[in-house]
Amino acid sequence: AVTVGRHVISERDILEDLRLSAFLDGKPPDFSGEQKRKAADRLIDQYLVLEDAAVTRAALATPGDAAPLLVPVKARYATDTEYRAALAQARITDAELSAHLLAGLRMLRYTDVRFRPEAQVTEEGLRAYYDTLAAQYPQAARNFEESREQIEKLLTDQQTMRSLDAWLSMTRDETEILYREAVFK
Repeated sequence: AVTVGRHVISERDILEDLRLSAFLDGKPPDFSGEQKRKAADRLIDQYLVLEDAAVTRAALATPGDAAPLLVPVKARYATDTEYRAALAQARITDAELSAHLLAGLRMLRYTDVRFRPEAQVTEEGLRAYYDTLAAQYPQAARNFEESREQIEKLLTDQQTMRSLDAWLSMTRDETEILYREAVFK
């Protein structure tokens, strides 16, 4: 479906990603061309980030780190048999679900290590963001000091994501990415 440099993302990979994401969201999968394109873009971004992690020899999450992510997923089902039946109905395996969660965790952790240090939150930025939120949600507004930690985290997360998006945009521009358009119709 897509080649990213020399790396291939197959249509099967895209369909699997859609099934896994839908399973986690508790929804039926949408195999429309638009959703396939979004899944392909997610997989491209994931590949680029994890490739950068490999090049920089960053310590990544291990399967053991991802195991706790399965707990709330399995908790949706009364028994292991129900869980296994739901997996079968979704046409995914426990191993595929675990790998999907692990890849996401690796991407999140590497993004945090790679881009969070670039986030610079100033006192003025904190106060301006607080004022904006307080104006939008006056009924929920607490004083600035009570909200400070949450606002700082929100702003840091936003700046981290902007840094990631800018890096992905630049990396995509520098990488040969070819879509097989017939897959996305």
